[in-house]
Amino acid sequence: MNDRTVYPLGKRRTLIVFAGLMLAMLVAALNQTIVSTALPTIVGDLGGLQHYSWVFSAYMLGLTVTVPLYGRLSDFYGRRPFFALGIVLFSAGSIVAGLAPSMEVLIAGRAIQGLGAGGLIPLGIAVIGDMIPPRQRGKWQGLMGVVFGMSSVVGPATGGWIADNTSWRWAFFVSLPLAALALIVVWVGFDASQVKEKHRIDYLGAALLTAAISTGLLGSAWGGVDYPWASPVIVGLFAACALLTIAFVLQERRAPEPILPLDLFRNRTFAVAQIALFGIGAAIFGTIMFVPLFVQQVLGESATSSGAVLTPLMLGWIGSSAASGQIVSRTGRYRPVLLAGPPIMAIGLYMLAGMGPDSTAFEATRNVVIVGIGTGLLMQNFTVVVQNAVPRTLMGTATASTQFFRSIGATVGVTAMGAIMLARLGASEASNAGPAELANALHPAFALGIMLCALAFVATLFLPHTELRSTMEEPVVETARAQRQAA
Repeated sequence: MNDRTVYPLGKRRTLIVFAGLMLAMLVAALNQTIVSTALPTIVGDLGGLQHYSWVFSAYMLGLTVTVPLYGRLSDFYGRRPFFALGIVLFSAGSIVAGLAPSMEVLIAGRAIQGLGAGGLIPLGIAVIGDMIPPRQRGKWQGLMGVVFGMSSVVGPATGGWIADNTSWRWAFFVSLPLAALALIVVWVGFDASQVKEKHRIDYLGAALLTAAISTGLLGSAWGGVDYPWASPVIVGLFAACALLTIAFVLQERRAPEPILPLDLFRNRTFAVAQIALFGIGAAIFGTIMFVPLFVQQVLGESATSSGAVLTPLMLGWIGSSAASGQIVSRTGRYRPVLLAGPPIMAIGLYMLAGMGPDSTAFEATRNVVIVGIGTGLLMQNFTVVVQNAVPRTLMGTATASTQFFRSIGATVGVTAMGAIMLARLGASEASNAGPAELANALHPAFALGIMLCALAFVATLFLPHTELRSTMEEPVVETARAQRQAA
């Protein structure tokens, strides 16, 4: 089997495109992790602790509502223009957030960043699916995880150093030169050719999906914090979300080319993966957002130190992502790896939930490393599994869906953990909480992460085995066992 059979673009061209993807991923990953450790300082400067979750939630809201659109439109019209659009929007949001005079403007900038990030990550992964067959894809996806993780190692420490030694605004400006370089590489390096076909874009479905997500996430973010859970505003938002979701499903069933083809959910591999990724996203991003707060406010460490605690999490993520990608590529067996991930994450979260003011930064580091190892076994490998289970014509849509459900989970998880923390503290007492009070408020938030890991594990138990294809032309073939399970 020669290189052209395995890599349709040829190995050299594949490496060039892959380098462009890694550079764009570096931009997104650096910004997110830099902001996470600078965030306590940012919130202290521009607003109160009650706004802490919103800086993340606004970003995830913008990302979540656009991911399905980027995926479907790129299936129709090619990856390059939408990948470039993502970089431009992400950079514009960085400028707005970096110049923000108030928390409201900062949150708006984060939302714009999210609108761009909705294209960067899923389309980058989709391009890998376009040019590398599933049997080889595990190690390439693992390398992408390494790049993401390496940037995440630099990010927390850099964010902490920026917060301690200069203006927090540089946390948003520092990635702009890289974004400009990524835009050039992407535009020149990506294949611009595409099949010239006329498509009927499902604008109504896109509008209904955006409205359903927005109302649901707003209800989750405001409930118990800005409004009581039983208030007309929150009940109305959730009711609107339910009605809009029903309308969206009905629209997708009749649309000639739906934004999110519902037939995908008849594929057990696809459906199971989305449930698991929801739980994983909620657990890991909740950890990333609230561990720096714990280290700074409970353990009394500096922002730089809180970044140093997150760095080992990413190192654990890197190591297990690379190693598990090699294992999956060499053996073709992914279920044992995916089943091991949630329990390992849960062990780390259990240990985080037991920490208090007398704990040390070393203990926090040990615990987040365990969480990172479990996460690295899951993220990239679930993407490989989903891409292997769908035809190439739906590669962008399926890949974007994995990011979509992970993002929904992340937004719900961070919002729920923030709501739990504030409910335990009382919104009026949040700014003056002592280390013991803040620690007690964060314990149930980490406990929620354990339950989310349990959800991911149970879902993964129902994942069938589908043979990983060795070339791009091979059809999807389920094992006899999987066929019996599906019958």
